[in-house]
Amino acid sequence: MPFKPRALVLAATVVTAVVAPSFAQPGAGGPPGWGPGMMMGPGMMGGRGFGFLCNPRMAGFAEWRLSQIESAIKPNDTQRARLDDLKAASAKAAELITKDCPTTPPAKATERLALAEQRLDAMQQAIKIVRPAFQALYDSLDDKQKAAMDASGPRNWGWHRWHWPWSEEE
Repeated sequence: MPFKPRALVLAATVVTAVVAPSFAQPGAGGPPGWGPGMMMGPGMMGGRGFGFLCNPRMAGFAEWRLSQIESAIKPNDTQRARLDDLKAASAKAAELITKDCPTTPPAKATERLALAEQRLDAMQQAIKIVRPAFQALYDSLDDKQKAAMDASGPRNWGWHRWHWPWSEEE
């Protein structure tokens, strides 16, 4: 079945109209991990923009992470008490992070900057709450347990493919 020139031109036009816009879209930009919703992309860390400032998972350890730690170290009774202290400190830190969070972002840029500063201060306070409990638990572990906890860190949370652009070899 021979193609008519008019049909061929029409097909080429349709294909061009469908495919061309995809080439016009902005690419991920930069090295791996630098796209929208990524740490250095728009809407840092989750694409929700403002919402990350009041997320209780920004401080302490989320419940899933505490469960991971517990599975990794298999605590004895003394260590379990320290793990419970860490869970309590983490809950207190999460409460501090979510306390006084506005429900909508401020309208003015200066107010948004002040809010970011306030939230960063709250995160720093939250870390100061969690750090002693974490350190007490870590110090109570034997070498094998410490190695298990160290091995269960961010590299095993799915971040093993993360690369900072300035650390990549050329």
